[in-house]
Amino acid sequence: MRNDSLNDEKSVMVVDDDTSVRESMSRLLEAKGYSVLQADNGQTALDLLKKEPHFPCLVILDLAMPIMDGRRFLEIRAEDPILRDIPVVVVSGNPPPPKQPKGIEAYLTKPVSVDRLIDVIKHKCD
Repeated sequence: MRNDSLNDEKSVMVVDDDTSVRESMSRLLEAKGYSVLQADNGQTALDLLKKEPHFPCLVILDLAMPIMDGRRFLEIRAEDPILRDIPVVVVSGNPPPPKQPKGIEAYLTKPVSVDRLIDVIKHKCD
């Protein structure tokens, strides 16, 4: 069983079905000194999180994806006592909902401001 003391403080997970978005965000984060895990949907993200010896300090999550969307990922994460404390930042092409869903640290609209994204990550990971 894992706990918060096992978090990898410099690791971020990027979950987005758009390969170019996922890879460009990952390259940006790697250039800023973070290691990056990538997943193309919520199910893959959950599977990776359950296999990783260390949790990322933050998950960057798209909401609209095939197989398992970001909303379902958030529901399953909230029910899992081991995963529910991993902070999530939503990055979406849609405007934020009037009431931010529970368990989201920040909601950033695409195209994402690089400075804003880095600020949010630094707040949670550094």
